[in-house]
Amino acid sequence: MSSTTPDLPLLERVADPPSLVQMRRAATGLLVAMTALYIGVHVFGGVHQGWGYVQAFAEAAMVGGLADWFAVTAIFRRPFGLPIPHTAVIPKNQGRIADALGAFIAENFLAPALVAERVAKQDMAMALGRWLSDRDQVQRVADGLVGAIPAILDTLDDETVAEFLRKQASSPMAAQQVAPAIGNMLEALAAQGKHQVLLDAALAEGWKWLEENQETIRARVRDRTGWLWRMLSVDAQASGAMIGAMEDLIVETARDPHHPLRKRVTDILARFAGELKNDPVMHARIATMTSEVLSHPAVSEALDAAWAHLKEALRKDLAKADSQIRAWAVEGLRRLGEGLTEDVVVRDALNDRLRALVVELAARHGQDVSRLVSDTIRAWDADTVVQKLEQNVGRDLQFIRLNGTVIGGLVGLVLHAGGVFFPMLG
Repeated sequence: MSSTTPDLPLLERVADPPSLVQMRRAATGLLVAMTALYIGVHVFGGVHQGWGYVQAFAEAAMVGGLADWFAVTAIFRRPFGLPIPHTAVIPKNQGRIADALGAFIAENFLAPALVAERVAKQDMAMALGRWLSDRDQVQRVADGLVGAIPAILDTLDDETVAEFLRKQASSPMAAQQVAPAIGNMLEALAAQGKHQVLLDAALAEGWKWLEENQETIRARVRDRTGWLWRMLSVDAQASGAMIGAMEDLIVETARDPHHPLRKRVTDILARFAGELKNDPVMHARIATMTSEVLSHPAVSEALDAAWAHLKEALRKDLAKADSQIRAWAVEGLRRLGEGLTEDVVVRDALNDRLRALVVELAARHGQDVSRLVSDTIRAWDADTVVQKLEQNVGRDLQFIRLNGTVIGGLVGLVLHAGGVFFPMLG
């Protein structure tokens, strides 16, 4: 076992397949038959010229069969266990074979240039889109993804998850990211004009507040006005004018989408968003406030309760036949498949990224795969490797033994015929 690799299970030893056993018996039987024929000719053969041809054929066939038996056997083991040089080729060279096979795979399959060439014309995004466009396929994928959620939830310890959420919520990094996040959100609202909806709601509430608090405003103005002016009803006129001016401003702003007040609010919001994004002082203030809020025990309890509620809600939904999560997964995958098959721009962009990713993975991990193959083969039991290889290629090798026996006999027959024929020409 290699010291640089983890322990690996040995390959299982299994019985040789019947086809290999039959071919081995046929090759050995033919060799035995040629040997018996050779001995029989020597013992019982007569002086007739025809026996010479039989003897030559049997002798050469026996030599050819023995030679090929030795060659085939030497590939896998030592013939008769004898320490003959250059035998048991595979067991003795298992390490070199492992390194060569690993290098072969890395150089001929995982070389970045080769991988780039092979994937250059592959429309992987279209293949993915068509695959996801198959409703049955999408259903199986969604079932597999969603079906894994309960098992994942079972592996998660509630206290560990809650502690993780508490740490993440109260971490300085999380607090520091709050101000830029709020700034980005406000900037997006201002750029799209979405904040006008909030302003309209504020104007409506302002109008309602004025209607409900007119008497309070008039009383406050009267309290701050001298007795002489009260006798002349100046306080009532002033408060009425103030309320009327405020009502007019609210109505004008609500009706005019280009009112200066709206522009002023937009400018203030944009400036505030910029400060949230870029002002270190503002970052520090928001981070301090956020840390104080998130470190409060009530927030920790809320996070614990939120996780427990989420986990229970997920389990209940997944237990339903009409699970909403499963439906979302199916619909999302289906839309992804349709989008990839219909949108050329998206498909081309995804193909570019997938091709670059595949080439990068080949460049980064090609040698890792080579070492994995090499180390795995080195760690295998040599005898079992020999058995596995022999079971896969042994039948063809037994054909070689058969061919060697027959062809050897034919060659011997030709040589004998030549030896008889050429002297007759002389």
